[in-house]
Amino acid sequence: MVEQHIPTNWQREEEFCFGDKILVSPVLQPGQKSKIVYLPAGDWFYYFNNEVYIGGKEHTIATPLDEMPLFIRGGSVIPEYPVMQYTGEKKVEELQLNIYFSEGVHRSYVYSDHGDTFAYEQDIYLEKCFTLSGLKDSLSIKQTRDGLFTERYEEYKLQLIGLPFAVKKVKTDGIDTKIQKDEQGRYWINVAREFENILIEG
Repeated sequence: MVEQHIPTNWQREEEFCFGDKILVSPVLQPGQKSKIVYLPAGDWFYYFNNEVYIGGKEHTIATPLDEMPLFIRGGSVIPEYPVMQYTGEKKVEELQLNIYFSEGVHRSYVYSDHGDTFAYEQDIYLEKCFTLSGLKDSLSIKQTRDGLFTERYEEYKLQLIGLPFAVKKVKTDGIDTKIQKDEQGRYWINVAREFENILIEG
């Protein structure tokens, strides 16, 4: 439970969080068309269309059959793997990281290991820390890595969501980096998995 210091939140039973980055509000009533969802303080992106909601209050959210209210906190870095029925079913050629913009400094942690062995007991794992520093006209993404595990992929595919500015220039570790923009206005870049700093400027 988040925001335990707010007494009105003590009775909330339908929302739950994965860490402090992802909030889910399951649909519990048959035929329910919408529901009231409370979002903690901060900016929250609705996962299915990236619409931004201001936290610290309740919102009425539509609940179509093919969607469940799912929100990502602004400032988060969320990895997205291909759908698999079992570990290793598909080879991951590049890891997609979804970057959700928010002003200020925010940190996210991503853990990796073999997934199907006990090698982590011998410290064969990798923990990555991503620090986002968001301003009105720029975004900095810094990565630190700690551990002995080596990933099978060589690149990240970054999806930049919710930028409040049009991107004019991107540099990865001081080198100009190509950026693409899709029909939905989202920006995409590919970078080496061991980058240290990305600067995105408007």
